[in-house]
Amino acid sequence: MDYLEIERICRRGDTSPEAIHKRLVAARLMTGMSQKELAENAGIKYTTFRSQEQSGAPSVRLMSYFLSAFQVDFNFILGGDPARLPADVLREIAKHLD
Repeated sequence: MDYLEIERICRRGDTSPEAIHKRLVAARLMTGMSQKELAENAGIKYTTFRSQEQSGAPSVRLMSYFLSAFQVDFNFILGGDPARLPADVLREIAKHLD
């Protein structure tokens, strides 16, 4: 997959709630955790996490958790920029996008 294809599936530059939702789901699926497991590990109530994921409106706490635990950068979650993702993380997330 070339860089332009990666940018397309990451929806680079798309800051809509729908695009952020898709990236959040892909990032969670990459972890192999359920919504409940991820919420617990992130220190967020399950209902809060579910709401943030569904609405495409992640909290700073959630984005900080993705960054510290999985190296998923804020720029990817909010704007689809794959440039700061490690190659192995990008490969895994890309499996769950499109």
